Order: sequence, then C-alpha cells, then structure tokens
Amino acid sequence: MHPRVSVIFPVHQREAFLQDAIDSVLSQTMPDFELLIIDDGAGPRVGKLLDDQTDPRIRLIRLPVNLGVSAARNAGLKAARAPYIALMDSDDVALPERLATQVAWLDEHPEVTVCGSNGVMVLPDGQRLPMRYPGTDAIIKARMLLVDSAVMNASVMMRTDFLRRHRLSYDSNFAIDEDHVLFMAMMQSGATFASLDQALIHYRRHAENVTNDSSRMELGKAAVRARLLPLFFPELTGAEGQLLLKLMRLRFNVSLREAGSIIGVADKAMRENRSFYGEDRTHINRILERQLGILLEALRSMGKA
Repeated sequence: MHPRVSVIFPVHQREAFLQDAIDSVLSQTMPDFELLIIDDGAGPRVGKLLDDQTDPRIRLIRLPVNLGVSAARNAGLKAARAPYIALMDSDDVALPERLATQVAWLDEHPEVTVCGSNGVMVLPDGQRLPMRYPGTDAIIKARMLLVDSAVMNASVMMRTDFLRRHRLSYDSNFAIDEDHVLFMAMMQSGATFASLDQALIHYRRHAENVTNDSSRMELGKAAVRARLLPLFFPELTGAEGQLLLKLMRLRFNVSLREAGSIIGVADKAMRENRSFYGEDRTHINRILERQLGILLEALRSMGKA
C-alpha cells in the first residue's frame, strides 16, 4: 500500500545534525509515510550513518556523485509514491505533529496546492526565535519578490499529482533558492499557497548554513527575481527590469543619476494594478516603497541626497 506522505530528505554533509533530523521524521505522530533519504555524494562517514538506519519506512537513494540539492530533490520527486510530498532539510527538526497537521489541513482544503508553516529558528547558543510567514495565497505570491520570506521551504507539503501533471521539477541551474524557482513555476501553473500559523519546524542556524554567505545569497536572489519580474511587471523593458533588480538589493552603491532612474522605474512598476497569478498588488507596492525608503536613506548617508 502507498504511504500518505513522501518525505524528501537530501543529504550531503551536516553529520552533526543528521541523526536528530532523521529521528524527528521517524517520531512523527502520523506513522504512514516514507522517508526518501537521497545520499548526494555524502562520503563514507555520513554514508555509514545512513546504512545504519533500520526503520522500514526509509528508502535510501544513492546518487553516484554530489550532483547538488536540485538533482537530489528531483530524485526524490521521481521516487515519491504518496499523494503528498513533504520537504525536509538534513539539519532541521520536524515537530512530532508536523505531518499529521499538514495532511489533515490539506485534506480539508483541496483547493490549496502548497502548505507551509511557521517555524522556530534555533541559534548556536540555544536561543530560539519565532519565524513567521504570511498565511494567505495572495500575500505569499506577492512576497515571492523578496524570495526568502514567502514560504519556509523546510516546512512545505505539496500535492504530488500537481507536480506530475504539470511536469515540474527543480531547476539545477540554481545552486541556491532552487525551492523558490519551483514555487514560482508552480504559481505559473495555477498553484495556490497557504501557510499555517503553527510552528512545525525548528530551523537550525550554524556555520554551514548557505545563508551565512550574504554576497552569494544576494546574487542567488537576484537570479530568482530576474525570472520573476517579467511575470509581475510585463510592461517593463529589459533595461528597466535591471534597474528594478538593483532596487531590490540589500546594499546600494549607485550614483544620484542612476538612483533617479531607479525611482522612475519603481513608479512605473507600482502603477501596474493587474494581478496575473492572484498576487496582492498592494503588498507588492509596499515592498517596493520599503526598498525606495532604504535607497533614499543610503543616498543620504553617502551625502547624495
């Protein structure tokens, strides 16, 4: 018999957190799942740890070499047998009721394709901070413009049949933020999103987090936004889109003349009042207004305004 949930669990390194992450899945209050552990060239030490797992719900898939997280997750998508797919990272902890809560909610809301949740950030010193995400489809889609605050990837459960019907998978051209590229493609195919107010994931912050490299993260987000902007702002030219990408950066180093051009493009973008995928245009404008405020403050600090 097929399980209710296929948990896709790519593994490369992070040996120190791996067993806790596996145990958090195996300890779920809803036992009807398969745990698809994808060994993405993890090496002998992690490989032995995976070989030592004895729970029959685990299916170990080994890639021949380290192909990257997109390839690993795609191997999980292909192997999944359940109607629901849950995403999981190898350094995080799923709270015991996570799968049961999301399955019950999705069963009751057949119109929703992707269900995330809030979470708790666990710092290296043990401090815990709440992580809150928007709950409704329109706001989640609008916040895709920010890339990392739309939906918490490690908390996501989604419908397998939607992915297969639309032939969707992870894009290996994106080394980071590949999850948001998939969510964007799902949005284009008609997916609807929701996030539960309940915290169902503990997200660990540690030295190996990809998000520690701010320059790499900023470049990754720019690549995702470059694909998103024509969807949300089809009237912008390519050059105008590049200026809007600069507005969305974390740091600014622009001339006063270029800043003026950016402000003009932002004004044009904010006059777009059509919703193409159900995104909240008012919320998109708030995001752009916030970035304009940051830009103006940066100009003042540099003595340019």
